[in-house]
Amino acid sequence: MNRSYVLVLLAVFALFFLQLYAKGEAYSTPVSVVLVILIIGATLLQLRRKPNR
Repeated sequence: MNRSYVLVLLAVFALFFLQLYAKGEAYSTPVSVVLVILIIGATLLQLRRKPNR
C-alpha cells in the first residue's frame, strides 16, 4: 500500500466522520470540499502512475 491509497483512505474516513458529527458547523462545508478534492486528486495521481495492462 503506498501513500496515495493511505491518503485516500484517511480522507474518506475523515469525510465520513465530518458529515456524521459536524453537520451544522460553519467549517464543515469548506473542509468537505477540500477532502473531496484531495480524494479525487490522489486517485487521479495514482491512476496516472500505474496504467492498466
